[in-house]
Amino acid sequence: MKTLKFSTLLIALASVFTFSSCLDSGNDDYGNRFRSYVTITGGSGFGYTFHDDVGCTLKPTAASIQAVLPGLATSNVKRAFVAFELVNDETTTQLLPGKTYDINLVQDYYANIPLPTYSTIRRNPNPATAEADTLISKNNGQINYVNENIWAINGYVNAEMTIVYDGKTSPKMNLYYNYPSDVDVENNTLTLNVYFNSNEEYSYTQAQSVFSFDLPEEVYNEFQADSINLVLKANLGSHDLIGSPGLTEVGRCKLATKDLFQPVAY
Repeated sequence: MKTLKFSTLLIALASVFTFSSCLDSGNDDYGNRFRSYVTITGGSGFGYTFHDDVGCTLKPTAASIQAVLPGLATSNVKRAFVAFELVNDETTTQLLPGKTYDINLVQDYYANIPLPTYSTIRRNPNPATAEADTLISKNNGQINYVNENIWAINGYVNAEMTIVYDGKTSPKMNLYYNYPSDVDVENNTLTLNVYFNSNEEYSYTQAQSVFSFDLPEEVYNEFQADSINLVLKANLGSHDLIGSPGLTEVGRCKLATKDLFQPVAY
């Protein structure tokens, strides 16, 4: 299981939806400034590419990377919420899917934030080892809220969630799917389940963030359609007194099968 770094989680708390509609990649009240969720590829040697969640490509200047995100080369950040302006373009107010834009990252109190990213695990249920299956037995962290408006693109599924933990111990989080039951080819549906272990019996600190999870590219050949239904399930509410309430659907979206894969650097 991947451990959620406490410091990263605190930084990510600022990535809320109340400031601009990031999935629209529209400008805000500051001229031609934009805020967007992006997947990051490349590196300091040949340059970075930001793949915007609306489908366009952003090419940040090296100078603005150094000024705004100087630790990017050593931090292994895969997803981020960034603020930027277009280079030599003061007229564009809406970014278009499929287009490439040269950008300058800009300082922004509410942006330039790394997003917590986690892996997805394939689970092969086995009744003989059920008691030792930590994906089930330790899936006991408290999730108070999941925004039903999940979205999936560029190899990641993203969800805004409010979790509870003790504020000291790093919790663990992943997605998992049961194979083959969660890969429903007949109904063209992939179900992913949230695993959250707060590592504490009693947790009181609440944190809200957008969380990004790797999509399981290994299921690509299972589906024949160009798009599939993606369902997200989670255990909502307190587990301390009444036990786990069980997995319930918390969101769904359409996923282009090509977006099971993360973009490659170029």
